Amino acid sequence: MALLTALTALALQTTAACGVDDAEHARLMALDEDAFDQDMQGGWRAVANQGPDCFIPAAELIQDYVALHGAANLQRPGLAHWHAGQMFAMAGETERALPELRLSYRPENDNEMNAMWNRYADGTIAFLERDRDALIAARNALPDAPMSNRGVLDGLINCWDRPMMEAYQQDCRSGE
Repeated sequence: MALLTALTALALQTTAACGVDDAEHARLMALDEDAFDQDMQGGWRAVANQGPDCFIPAAELIQDYVALHGAANLQRPGLAHWHAGQMFAMAGETERALPELRLSYRPENDNEMNAMWNRYADGTIAFLERDRDALIAARNALPDAPMSNRGVLDGLINCWDRPMMEAYQQDCRSGE
């Protein structure tokens, strides 16, 4: 409990600059999972949407949420970890991003959607680890279908020499 209290205090310090005071932090932690993670204008995204300086505080809020509620009690804990990893990666914090991204892997068990997700995660991790061959292999393992995230991996390949925040953008996906 003391560790959670210390982590929460640290997160509050880093998120204060992004409009998350004690009351807002408590409000965010009390949200249900969908409101916290899937509301494109609310939850952690409202913090991240303030700009790149708020990506790390947004990631730390997600970590707080998972720690407070427990991964076993969430419907989609892997997705929460993915979003924390994305925010760290966008902020250039690769070493903090990688463990979170790896926690997003799903059991495949002949489930095509989970297998596609895992290849997408493989490609994203390969980009961050600067392993172009692994990124290309992951991209080639995905079908050319909207739900496969193949276009995102195309963007990472097309903009290989750019930071994640730039390579993830739409203009890289289209090869512009």
